[in-house]
Amino acid sequence: MDLAHRIAVVTGGASGIGRELVAQLAAGGTHVAACDVDGDGLGRTVRRVRASTRAVRVTAHVVDVTDEDAVGRLATDVAREHGTEAIHLLVNNAGVVGGGSFVAGPREDWERTFAVSWSGVYVCTRAFLPLLLAADQGAVVNVASVNALWASLGPRSAHTAYSTAKFAVRGFTEALLGDFRVHAPHLTAVLALPGHVRTGMPAPPRSWRRALDSSFADYEPVTPAEAANEILDAVRDGRWRVVIGQDAVTVDERVRADPWTAYD
Repeated sequence: MDLAHRIAVVTGGASGIGRELVAQLAAGGTHVAACDVDGDGLGRTVRRVRASTRAVRVTAHVVDVTDEDAVGRLATDVAREHGTEAIHLLVNNAGVVGGGSFVAGPREDWERTFAVSWSGVYVCTRAFLPLLLAADQGAVVNVASVNALWASLGPRSAHTAYSTAKFAVRGFTEALLGDFRVHAPHLTAVLALPGHVRTGMPAPPRSWRRALDSSFADYEPVTPAEAANEILDAVRDGRWRVVIGQDAVTVDERVRADPWTAYD
């Protein structure tokens, strides 16, 4: 998929991987609608990208991805501001960490984490599906996590809300592959599975490096720019699954090889 002269929507665009996705897409000639609930951070991202890349249109949209009415208005705003009836790339990147324990943690934290990290993906994909269907070619990129492969942060570290949400994102993306092939063959889905990336989100606890017999104790987290580059390379190359970072690669291999002891 050639991304030049296309139109992309990126959620969670104010920081981390989302910010780098906005910057790299614009640098490659893609028009971008960047979205985030953090208006200040989003403004800084868009101003920086506009200053370095003037050949494309980059718009900022402050929105809570869990608010279905607001996301519906977002789709209308993107179509109007970009003068289009179609988009070619939707990157569902927004997510938050929290709600560690289902048993001992506050219900509100659990449900907010699940809503942003899963429901936001569903709501945005629903809202932008008509614009994707109207394109000649398109892709939905869902940024899940290594915790869509393994629902843990290591020994004695409950991680239920985020892991449950990311498993849902993984299942949804894989199911979309078959759905698109039957009902919208010009579309595809891409599942991104990053491990620890050096972003503003909390770093994993010490138990992370001790997990799975310390099999990735010496790994170095990737940068947001490296993660964004791997995701966009997968879109361009037509790869539907991209595992990012040595910790994620190790978890993927270890859990597949011996799922029965993965949570010991």
